[in-house]
Amino acid sequence: MSDYLDHLYPLIPVVHRPTFRADLEKGKDLYNNEFLALMLSICAATVGTMPRKFNEYRSAPDPLRFMTRTETINHCYEMCLGLRGPDYFDEININKWASSYLMQIAFFQIGQHNRQRMVEVEAMQLARLLDLHKISCYDGLDCIQTQLRKKGFWLMFYGYIHSQLQNLRKERLTFLDETTLSTINLQELMPIEVDDEMIHEDFVHPQPEQCLSLTTGFNVASRIFWASLLPLHSPGSPGRNEQYCNCVRSKKPDLQFKHLQERLHDLNYMLDGLPPELRQWAAKRDEEELDDLDDQQRRILHSQYESMRANIHVSHLWLQSIVADQIDALRDREPSSSQVDPVDSTARDRWPEREDTCCQLLHILHGIPEIYLEPNGHHLTYKVRDVAVTLLACPFDSQHDVARRALGYLREFTDILSRLDGSETINTLSLQSWVDTGRKNGKIG
Repeated sequence: MSDYLDHLYPLIPVVHRPTFRADLEKGKDLYNNEFLALMLSICAATVGTMPRKFNEYRSAPDPLRFMTRTETINHCYEMCLGLRGPDYFDEININKWASSYLMQIAFFQIGQHNRQRMVEVEAMQLARLLDLHKISCYDGLDCIQTQLRKKGFWLMFYGYIHSQLQNLRKERLTFLDETTLSTINLQELMPIEVDDEMIHEDFVHPQPEQCLSLTTGFNVASRIFWASLLPLHSPGSPGRNEQYCNCVRSKKPDLQFKHLQERLHDLNYMLDGLPPELRQWAAKRDEEELDDLDDQQRRILHSQYESMRANIHVSHLWLQSIVADQIDALRDREPSSSQVDPVDSTARDRWPEREDTCCQLLHILHGIPEIYLEPNGHHLTYKVRDVAVTLLACPFDSQHDVARRALGYLREFTDILSRLDGSETINTLSLQSWVDTGRKNGKIG
C-alpha cells in the first residue's frame, strides 16, 4: 500500500489519501469486502506496473509465495471475484469502479489483453452508472467524493482517447461516444488543484503556495489528452468555433485536415508556462525548500514530480506523433487535393518536425532516472515505441546524414526500451489474440 501511495498514486489517484490511510490503520479490510477488494486491486496494479518492486517483495524476509507477477495478479483477481456475492452490482460506489479499473491496468501491464478488455468494460459500465461524465449528477456529493469522481472521469477519458487514436480493429467498446462527448463540459470536470490533505467532506482548504499539488500535474496530463481530440475549451462555451463530428470529417478530407492541424497546433504550444517542477528541460527542486517535510518526504515528493513529468512530456510528444501520423495518412489518401494540403509539402519537408519530436523524447528519457519512469508502466513503453517506429520511415537515402542520425536515434530507443520493457509475455496488443471457435476452416457454426 505504501508503494502505491508513494509511486503510483500521482498517476492513478483513485483514493483519497487521508481516508485511505485511516481505513488501513483501523483494519477495514478485515470486515469490509469492498475495501479488501480495493486493496487487492491496488496490489495487482502495483505489482504489474513496477517489476522492480515485485523483485523486492520476492527477496523480503517474508517473501511472496508467487514466482511471477502474472501469478500474483491472477491470484488477486481470483480473490476479488470470490468476494463478490450475487448482488454485488446492486449497490455501486467509487471503490467498486476503482477496483475494476486497477485490475484492468494490472492485466494490461502483464500482457493479458483479452482479460484486460473485459475488465475494462466492467469499469466503463460502473463509470457510466456512477455518472462520472455528468457534472449535473454531482449534486449531493461531498467534497471528497466530488474530487474522486472527477479524477475517475479523466482516468477513463485517457482510455477513450487511446481507443479513438489506436483502436484500428474497432473491436473495443468505448467509455464515451461523440454525441455524449458533445454534451460534456470538460472544464467543469477538472479536479480542484489541491492535495487530498486539503479536502474534507464539507470544505476544501486552499493549497499552500509553496507546494505544487499533485493534482496540478494530473490536470496538465488530462488537458494534453483533451487537446488531442478537441479544442481546449468546453463544448458549448461562448465563442466556440463550430466543430464537426468525426462522421462528417471522415467524408470531407478538407475538414479533417483542418481539424488535425488545429489539434497539432494546440498540442505544440499548450505546455508553455508549466510550473518549474514539471517542465521538460529541467526539474527545479522546490520540494527541498519545504520546511515541514523531512528528508524522506522530500525524496518521495521529488520522485512523484519526476514520474508526473515523465508522463506529461512522453504523452505530449506521443500524441503529437500520433496526430502527425494521421495527417500524413490523410495526405497519402488525398495526394492531389489542394484543399487537404494547400502547401503541398513532402515527407522530406516534414521530416525535421518528426526528428525534433524524437530528439525531445530521447532528452526526456535520458534526463529522468529509470526508477522514476517505472511507475508509468507499459503505457510509457508503448508510447515510446510508437514514436520510435516513425524513424523507420525516414525519407532520405541510407547514406544521407539525416538517415544516419535516424539510425542512431533508433539504436538509442532500442537500448532504452530493452531496459524499460519488463514484459513476461510477448506483446500482442495490436494483434488479434483471441480465437473465434465458431469459425473453423472458414465456416461458421
